[in-house]
Amino acid sequence: MVVRLRAEEGAVTIPALMWLVFFIGLMTASVELEMLTVKQTLLDRGVDMTTRILRLGIDDLPDHDTLKRSVCENMGFIGNCMDRLAIEVFPIDTTTWTSTGASEVMCTDSTSAAALSPQLQAGEPNQMMILRACLKIDTMMEVNPLASALTRDAGGQVALVSMTAFVNEPRPGS
Repeated sequence: MVVRLRAEEGAVTIPALMWLVFFIGLMTASVELEMLTVKQTLLDRGVDMTTRILRLGIDDLPDHDTLKRSVCENMGFIGNCMDRLAIEVFPIDTTTWTSTGASEVMCTDSTSAAALSPQLQAGEPNQMMILRACLKIDTMMEVNPLASALTRDAGGQVALVSMTAFVNEPRPGS
């Protein structure tokens, strides 16, 4: 068998294999980013649809479970939403732009069985309020570069947070 040292057959194989790994990582990261964006958009829509009634002043602030159920129904296809969603409502002082709400976002933790103590404050008429929702989700793949860069809780889930502001409209007779 004669070995030709100057043969060029297969010379592209090694660089192609090296670049293939990069392109597959790029494709999986883009699919992961797309899914995170879709879920964030669904969460934002669910929060906006739920707070629409509060913004218009049609109804009083419901309890935590009712708010969660409303957001989950308006979101769409996020599985196990009621167990993965936490909602807070608190007023904002417009003179100092401070709040009585916690500085850290309250989220559920898939590994702890500790009950959340949601902060739902009804507020006064003409008072600015913040509704903050946190949804814990699983990523598609742990090995892609984007998913490995995200901050996770002890259960390996990522938090999506949505916030909206509204003003408590005065009701007749108040």
